[in-house]
Amino acid sequence: MVLGLLSDLPRKNCWTIADWAGETSPHGMQHLLCRAVWDADGVRDDVREYVVEHLMTMPRSWLSTRPAT
Repeated sequence: MVLGLLSDLPRKNCWTIADWAGETSPHGMQHLLCRAVWDADGVRDDVREYVVEHLMTMPRSWLSTRPAT
């Protein structure tokens, strides 16, 4: 979904994004946007865990060369 939104599609709606993603119908995209139930805290925790896990495997030299913000 996000890649479809970031793509160069001239129109961005469930039909065009589903087609771009190779889906045969927009129903999955529509469900995600309209009817899916999200656990914001759970998503946050999953993303945090993923980021920490992958940053811990990166070379320390990469982490120390990032500019301070």
